[in-house]
Amino acid sequence: MKTLNSILTSLRKTNRVVIRNLHPTTQTELIKEALEVRLVEVRRVTNVLHRVIKIQLPLFFVDLEPTPKSSEIFQLSSLLHTKVKIEEPYKPKSISRCNNCQEYSHTKTYCGYPAHCVRCGAYHQSKFTR
Repeated sequence: MKTLNSILTSLRKTNRVVIRNLHPTTQTELIKEALEVRLVEVRRVTNVLHRVIKIQLPLFFVDLEPTPKSSEIFQLSSLLHTKVKIEEPYKPKSISRCNNCQEYSHTKTYCGYPAHCVRCGAYHQSKFTR
């Protein structure tokens, strides 16, 4: 039996897709308007940045409202006079591990646990062990 919380969570959840091959300088508002003309309800469009050097890539994340027509976005082959490829985002192939507490499923940025040394097992950061 579904609870009220699970129903509300499923209603708020967005469908995320990736649009490839649009020029990185394309404005996100233009992409949003072009998709809404094609009757796709868009919540947000975000340009993807390179992890290290932080330059814009020809990738855009699009968060769609969960509607019956939202799956039709995969049928698009061109957008804003450009041939595009629309696909689901890739899932990371490795499990994230925290460099602070050495636990899995989160990273150091979001860690609230005390530091744990990977070398000796004591409760301090690994960089202090020689």
